[in-house]
Amino acid sequence: SLAIPLMLTVGGSQAVAQKSAEQVRIGSNKQLLVDDFVVATTSGVTRELGQVTKANGGKPIFIDGRFYGTVLYDQQRFKLWYRKHGKKGYGLAESTDGLNFTKKANVTGINFAGDFTLSVEIDSNEKEAAHRYKGAYDAPGMAAGIAHSADGISWTPYNRGKPVTHRAADTYNQIFWDPLARTYRLSTRTDYGTPGGDGEVRGTRSMINADVRSDPKNWKLTRQWIFDREGKNEHQRRQVYAKTFWVYESVYFLVLSVYEYPGDVREGTTTDNNKRHERDVMNYYIATSRDASSWDLRWVYAGQPLVPRGPNRAFDKDLIMPASTIVTHANKHWIYYGGANERHGTPEVVFKRDHAIGLATLRLDGFVSLRAGKETGSVLTKPLLFKGNRLVVNVANSTAGSLRVEIQDAAGKPLPGFSLADCQPIMGDHIEQSVQWNRGADLSKLAGQSIRLRFVMNHADLYSFQFRKKRP
Repeated sequence: SLAIPLMLTVGGSQAVAQKSAEQVRIGSNKQLLVDDFVVATTSGVTRELGQVTKANGGKPIFIDGRFYGTVLYDQQRFKLWYRKHGKKGYGLAESTDGLNFTKKANVTGINFAGDFTLSVEIDSNEKEAAHRYKGAYDAPGMAAGIAHSADGISWTPYNRGKPVTHRAADTYNQIFWDPLARTYRLSTRTDYGTPGGDGEVRGTRSMINADVRSDPKNWKLTRQWIFDREGKNEHQRRQVYAKTFWVYESVYFLVLSVYEYPGDVREGTTTDNNKRHERDVMNYYIATSRDASSWDLRWVYAGQPLVPRGPNRAFDKDLIMPASTIVTHANKHWIYYGGANERHGTPEVVFKRDHAIGLATLRLDGFVSLRAGKETGSVLTKPLLFKGNRLVVNVANSTAGSLRVEIQDAAGKPLPGFSLADCQPIMGDHIEQSVQWNRGADLSKLAGQSIRLRFVMNHADLYSFQFRKKRP
């Protein structure tokens, strides 16, 4: 096996290192502020993780299943692939509102090995209807298998149902088409330590294959890693339980399940479905990257899960297992997850727990913001080359907050008519708000020039910005 050290950053993105004076060609692509990809300097702002809202008052929305599974929005419906209770295979349920799901069918055609893990993706690269859905699952030998389907119900395995990797693959396996790198990616668990034994240490691996249909076994390892920033014994503190990829606005996200204090049952060895525990638990984090290889794990090491576990007596108080991907629909992100009301346990200590599926939502682009408080904060971008004729921001201001934008030349000199004094303050909460200056919002004369943006704000969270073409 190939053990590659994990590259991570805490203060900014290491994926694409750019000097502040270098131009960044952004065209008309939306710019998330999860890292410093377009940011040169900041003053008086902090980078903050977004706050989700749990649906249904924090109670489950689906009690007849659990993850490892997937929710997609497809053909004007939410489609939920879920693992049936009691390891009885997989089912598909559908919903029009994302909350109330109706069981539709049982998944057929997949030769599960017995762990029953299945993640599903819609292949945007695929032209043949029979291969539109692609899935990865636990194949015989505790290895990963891949399959295809026209309807997400009846599946046909690739490679005649034989594994396409070696072990281990008893948590999430995921195959998806990466539109940025133009290749397929496969993500699975892998072994460190003693495979399946008392010395087991969970790790993860990523592989690529440009043509799955022609050669489903031709997976090239790109990275394999465990948590080790805090030393070789960090696995006693945290382990990668499962990870999947998600791409949004040219940013790679890890949907990451982290096993915290694995096997540490000092809080009690008898089942307690009421008390919220802090050890031998699983949390749901995100990590970000610009190259799908070097990951910014700041939220893991800050102990800030994307979806917090519930309080005492909650269905999700001890274990949270994310769906394999995140749904973006109706100007928000739908974050489905599985929850359980007891800890993971060990071969010697077995806890009784109930599993169900919950939902949390997040404002569009709301994963990470640059936040200014009472004191005025500012953000200066690197020189940008853009396409379009107007600037749109996603910002949340408190009652006393506001945001203004100045456009500068590449050397940092304000452009006439686009200075801070010329900008009309943006107040309130806006998913999509055009920036106006006294002369208007038209930036068509600046397109193709190298410019900088300077955001000045207080009591505000800035999530993203984008240059767009406004139609006449």
